[in-house]
Amino acid sequence: MIRNYFLIAVRNISRDKVFSAINIVGLAVGITCFLALFLFVQDELTFDQTQSAIDPSQIYRVYSKLAVNGSEDTNSKTAQVLGPILQQNYPEVKSFTRIGYFGPRAFRYKDKLFRSGSIYAVDSTFFKIFALQFIEGDPATALVEPNSMVLTETAAKRIFGNESPMGKLLPTESGQNFKVTAWVKDFPRKSHFHCDYLESLSTYKVNENWMDHWFTTYLVLQPGTGVADFEKKLQKFVVDNVGPEIQKLLGVTINQFLVNGGAYSFHLQPFSSIYLYSQHDYGIDLNTEWANMRTSDIRYTYMFSAIAIFILILAVINFMNLSTAKSARRAREVGVRKTFGSARSLLIFQFIGEAILTSTIAMLLAVFFLTLLLPSFNNLLEKDLSFVIINTYWTAPILIGFTILVGVLAGSYPSFYLSSFVPAKVLKGDSHESRKSMLRNGLVIFQFGISICLLIGTFVVKKQLDFIQNKNLGFNKEHLLSINNTSLLGDHLEAFREELLKNANIVSATNSARMFTTGIPGDGFLFNKNTGTDPVLCQYIITDYDFLKTFHIDLKQGRFFSKEFPTDVDAVIVNEAMVAAFPTDDVIGKELVSLTASNNGHSYKIIGVVKDFNYESLHTKVRPLALHLERKDYPADINFTVRIASDDMSNTIDYISDTWKEIAPSEAMHYNFVDDNLARLYVAEQKTNVVSLIFSSVAIFIACIGLFGLAAFVAEQRTKEIGIRKVLGATSGQVVLLLSREFAAWVLISNIIAWPVAWYVMNRWLENFAFHTEMSVSNFLVAGIVTLLIASITVGFHAVKAAQTNPVASMKVD
Repeated sequence: MIRNYFLIAVRNISRDKVFSAINIVGLAVGITCFLALFLFVQDELTFDQTQSAIDPSQIYRVYSKLAVNGSEDTNSKTAQVLGPILQQNYPEVKSFTRIGYFGPRAFRYKDKLFRSGSIYAVDSTFFKIFALQFIEGDPATALVEPNSMVLTETAAKRIFGNESPMGKLLPTESGQNFKVTAWVKDFPRKSHFHCDYLESLSTYKVNENWMDHWFTTYLVLQPGTGVADFEKKLQKFVVDNVGPEIQKLLGVTINQFLVNGGAYSFHLQPFSSIYLYSQHDYGIDLNTEWANMRTSDIRYTYMFSAIAIFILILAVINFMNLSTAKSARRAREVGVRKTFGSARSLLIFQFIGEAILTSTIAMLLAVFFLTLLLPSFNNLLEKDLSFVIINTYWTAPILIGFTILVGVLAGSYPSFYLSSFVPAKVLKGDSHESRKSMLRNGLVIFQFGISICLLIGTFVVKKQLDFIQNKNLGFNKEHLLSINNTSLLGDHLEAFREELLKNANIVSATNSARMFTTGIPGDGFLFNKNTGTDPVLCQYIITDYDFLKTFHIDLKQGRFFSKEFPTDVDAVIVNEAMVAAFPTDDVIGKELVSLTASNNGHSYKIIGVVKDFNYESLHTKVRPLALHLERKDYPADINFTVRIASDDMSNTIDYISDTWKEIAPSEAMHYNFVDDNLARLYVAEQKTNVVSLIFSSVAIFIACIGLFGLAAFVAEQRTKEIGIRKVLGATSGQVVLLLSREFAAWVLISNIIAWPVAWYVMNRWLENFAFHTEMSVSNFLVAGIVTLLIASITVGFHAVKAAQTNPVASMKVD
């Protein structure tokens, strides 16, 4: 019997090749998109699953919340002393480890200098909590001693080549000697933290200031510990330990601080949530994360998951639509089978079996498509996704199960619908047309509704990216070249700058701390007084004398740093956002008292106010900012930015490169353009735009090939009607309008339903930006016109063909 059903299914597929091709291709394209997006979502959701050496559900990151004078800060970092004191005082804390950063290093080995900023200091317990694959060395003792260091394989190969690094000394320019005690495989790709060098935290003096948030603290809690209860205990911990520090800084008790609207608290974030949920669920300021942190946003994972499911649903709807449309051809077959005693359950089994066979063919085709397209998909999303069937034991069973599931879903309604025909009626020609037409109408409207939502979303994302590209950021981003490894030049930086300025095409050059990225440090200041509960929280950037000249930032009040004023090392420039936080606009000459624990009480004189400029991404409003002048003990060695005067970029860059080689011949210069750095702030949005464009196009394609098949069957079913109308004088245009009108109505209804949904979703998405475009009616109108036009062209092919058929031949059709 099964063999007989299989032969019937193969015969039906081969008998109507156009119908079968539309069904299989539509389903294959839908499955391909689903599998590609599934691989992406799976990759995102499985970050950090292999990095922990113990049960990851026991690992938590401590983060702090601070509210001062109406400003809130949620910081991923804490004080250095937090971890050990928590372990000493709370039995719930089984272990801890910390990550700190003490600046870039320049190592010397065999007369060669190796500089890197990817160096982090960690506790000796780091390898007991986080699993790294050791090549040589003992994880238990590798970082116990001061000045001990663990290298990754990449760093070890870079410095030592094929030599073993074990036991070798790496002297630094500052006179330190680090001993290599182990080397490990590079951090896993799916790890939220990575670096090239790990040094022992015991090398450095302990910073006991509770308000210096420079360390990431991970806790391992005892099994069964209630996180909410433990966080409540930390409230008293804050009063006892942080309270005295707050009183020292602000001159008020912790209780006065809290009564006046201030807040300070510690919270725990599950280790597994760091990569995807830090910003969305925990509100952690991404600016407080390490530069070597990988983070993503769960909202984009949700978005891609929804697109994957909707694309698959569209493909399944296509199958259901075309199968019910074809029911008239199989009605008599069902009637005859039932007349000869076939049970309904057997008919359902047969039709679902046919759907599974079609799904199997579509799945094989989808696997082929995915294999071809996956490299391009990886390039687009900057991933390393793989789809392996043979070497992965679970892939084949999942694909088989997925194929059966899709087949059952796609074939369920058609099988129940076809098997419900009453033999006496279908053999007389009654095919339940009105009932199935209502179903088809609803499914087509649903298909186009999804397609229109995706298309509108694509338009809105593209418009926001254009807005970002063209917005006045408060500085001139054109013709700015950024060199990010000038620390390699050491004391020769000034000579490099002077040599560059000899070229007429180079207007100016400036050295400044990081901008347009995460990790911009923050500080707190009291305005014109030494105590109080109303400090201003701000970010700060260390600059030199040519910062304004190079970036073309407007000075609103006062003056900028000048070599004519040696006291400017104790001066500060603020932006308009910071002035807005002060009680007066008359700020020139006023004092700002630093609240940084290590710099407590240091006073800076305000000498100038600059116009607000976007030093962070447009996701964030322009926050209060202080500009400090670099000092020998406080250098700005992150970004060296050069303003080029003309469009002769190629020759000017060659000149800069040649000058670099004269000073540092053994080191390559790493540079990029500032506008490229700015574009990297919106990589997620750029990817979303491309993905939305691709998959909205796919959704429309799937909907249209289904519409193409439906139009063919509608034209076929109405062949005799068309012949009669033409005999009675109807023109070809009237016939085309007759057949197209119903389909056009479906698309119009789809627009009416899709528009409010798309408006709500995209309006919520735009709220992620502090600066954003406004949604335009044109986005909705264009999406509606595009879908209507595509649908009209799709249906028009069959409508014109039917209208041009000889009416005599049409009326002979049985």
